Amino acid sequence: MLKRIVENHQDENFTGIENARKYAEEAEKSSKMRFRGFLKKLAILSIKGKYLEVGAGSGTLAAMIAEHNKNINITAIEISPDMITVGNEYIKKKKLESHVGFINGNIEDDKLLDKLGKFDLVYSTFSLHHWENPEKAIKNLMEYVKDDGILLIYDLKRVWWLYWIPNQNGFFKSIRASYKPYEIKKILSNLCVKKYEIKNVFPFFMQNIIIWK
Repeated sequence: MLKRIVENHQDENFTGIENARKYAEEAEKSSKMRFRGFLKKLAILSIKGKYLEVGAGSGTLAAMIAEHNKNINITAIEISPDMITVGNEYIKKKKLESHVGFINGNIEDDKLLDKLGKFDLVYSTFSLHHWENPEKAIKNLMEYVKDDGILLIYDLKRVWWLYWIPNQNGFFKSIRASYKPYEIKKILSNLCVKKYEIKNVFPFFMQNIIIWK
């Protein structure tokens, strides 16, 4: 059993405008590969209406979604003010200001989403392994899913063949901090969630977690 190892490695990427811009450039270059499994599932679900993106980063994914579907509106929550600044620049450059709007905050804060109402889709990519209290975070997010809505979480999965690679960059640290399916099932069981699906996504160190309200 490979123990989950949590390291605080994201601050250096998210703090400071220059670091945020560098992160945004790298995210845009790798966006097709990074989000391929998520976008494929999103297309299958074909959800219209209001979206809430959690951990939106520099807005790369929100822009990809909005560009291909002008019938949706995305509220993008991000904890880093610098990343929000860069994200707003990116969304403006893409001329998507009427479809994507940023909010600064942490979804583990109970009061953050009080004014936002309910959403047809709440989603998060590559954030689950960063949440200090994932059970609380998922519980909070479920409160803002409409009765017929969906919570979709896309994240890395801890796998042995990447776990032991002697590499210290952020990606491999994130692999070691990510969850295995049985750990996610335990979190959902604690929340009394009964209707969900956890699927491996090629290349098998990623996973889609779908929770129906």
